[in-house]
Amino acid sequence: MTQTACPIAEGEILLQTLVMPDPAICGEADLYVHRDTGVALELESGALRFAEGGTALFGTYMNLFNLGVWSRACALGGLAVRLSGEGRVAAQITREKALHDAEILAETMIDLSPDGVTLDLFHALGGDAEGLPPQTGLLKLRLVAHGPARLDSGGFVARPQDGPREVRLAVAITTFRREREVAATTERMTAFLDREGDRLGAEAHLFVVDNGGTAEIAPHPRVSRVENPNLGGAGGFARGLALAQDGDFTHCLFMDDDASFQMENLVRTIAFLRLARSEAAAVSGAMISEARKWMMWENGAVFHRMCRPQFVGTDLRNGVAVSKMELAAAAPKPPGFYGGWWFFAFPVAQARRFPFPFFVRGDDISFSLAHAFDTVTLNGVVSFQEDFSAKESPLTLYLDLRNHLHQHLVHPHLEIGPTGTTRIAMHFLLRSIIRMHYDSAEAQLAAWEDVMRGPEFFEENADMSKRRPEISALARDEAWKPMPDAAPLPASKEPPRWWGQLMKLTLNGHLVPLWSRLAGAAEVAPAERGLIWPLWGKARVRFRDAQGRGYEVTHDKVRFARIMWRALKLARRWRRAYPELRAAHREGYERLAARDFWETHFPEATPASVAQREPVPAQ
Repeated sequence: MTQTACPIAEGEILLQTLVMPDPAICGEADLYVHRDTGVALELESGALRFAEGGTALFGTYMNLFNLGVWSRACALGGLAVRLSGEGRVAAQITREKALHDAEILAETMIDLSPDGVTLDLFHALGGDAEGLPPQTGLLKLRLVAHGPARLDSGGFVARPQDGPREVRLAVAITTFRREREVAATTERMTAFLDREGDRLGAEAHLFVVDNGGTAEIAPHPRVSRVENPNLGGAGGFARGLALAQDGDFTHCLFMDDDASFQMENLVRTIAFLRLARSEAAAVSGAMISEARKWMMWENGAVFHRMCRPQFVGTDLRNGVAVSKMELAAAAPKPPGFYGGWWFFAFPVAQARRFPFPFFVRGDDISFSLAHAFDTVTLNGVVSFQEDFSAKESPLTLYLDLRNHLHQHLVHPHLEIGPTGTTRIAMHFLLRSIIRMHYDSAEAQLAAWEDVMRGPEFFEENADMSKRRPEISALARDEAWKPMPDAAPLPASKEPPRWWGQLMKLTLNGHLVPLWSRLAGAAEVAPAERGLIWPLWGKARVRFRDAQGRGYEVTHDKVRFARIMWRALKLARRWRRAYPELRAAHREGYERLAARDFWETHFPEATPASVAQREPVPAQ
């Protein structure tokens, strides 16, 4: 889909476009516009066609304007809505100051024009010669057609209070043998930059850091393919940051190779970075699961003993739920807030640390915790991709526990001592045991042991070439395999609360004699694989996907006893060694989260196209 560009006048900056569904990315129309039967969407052009009386509401996750975020963080010397099309419509803009507390900010009849019609909001919001003061609330547009009409494009535009900040954006995409996905992402981005790059007012260049050496990227002046050893996401993004520094870029955007997103992400991110008052302004993109494109998976996250995704489960089709989330998004971020590297833009000059060599999992947490970025989330800046529960395996759980323990050892403001960190390790282990995922529990014990080896372990295993297959080999019962002929098992039903509490007390029957005879069996859908309640009261559980691949886990008290015995011995060792471990890891962090460390792993050759990138003139 190629949507018509929103017209902007000289000296204006397009803050965000009224974006429409793109079936190739997300076809959940209620995330974009709420409309009655008098409004039809042209999927190819993104235009809305109105019959007389047709009504369209744009107070959605993709298209509301978060006045609180933009006015507090950015120097705005003007603010307006620009609409283009044909026909006569009644336009109303409301401001929702708090949940269920909205006021009409502007309301007028307009005759749409292909050249664009402007609804000024600046003075209605108290703007003056000193600019727009910090505001609260969400701006929502409503259109009602008075006769046949067509909306081709629209958006929120602004004039900067002072000269906009210069933005030269290095986009670092780390990939490993996902040739089709990274080629498609690169092609979509370059096509957009070729078409709209001049209007963005910023230079942008893509660095495809190819950890697998197999990516085939079409030659383009805005793209450099960079071969890199397989150092995981941490090494790939470290290479991207180094290239951003060497290329004199002002900002860097870290992106996953399989991230699927509309190009509006770039429009809003670049506009925000150009207008931000803070030198440390950063943008964290949200993430939505490909399996449930109507539900928020993570709108930023907080690291407080555990990773705590923000607003997980929010139904983005529900206007009240979206308003609640976005009103909260305008508040200062809590301590420990971090952004996922599926989409994270930050100022290069503020990067005092490089990624820590976790290989994958935890590098984005560590990077945010080590920097004082002024990070925001912007509604509609979101990536659609496979969620973490779908990717869960003994290896990923090994990596998760390893980084959780390391974060608490290294960052002084996370200090919780040997008892607190032991509780974290036991929490991970018991979650796996309760779910009868003993392979995963054994991998987590290995993670605990590896952290106790000190920072030298991470230094020697930056590429995980030796340790990764050893951990993957632990997946015996939890290895996915074809099982098309397996007899179906009953589906799990969510139990009452009291039953869940009882199962917690018994560790899901591990403390109950003869549990294998007393408990039942169930089959769990892939969408519920990361949950615990489907396994309550079960002694055998099968996980199977739509392609007939899956695995089964069964209750095993002998393995449970062996794992707990190992865990208790490790906890004793951990408590004794904790002061020395903490000191060693903090010293090692200074050495390993540094460019000097990574340069010993990078190839000597630097792509010549870094210096040959074509500049895009700023507006």
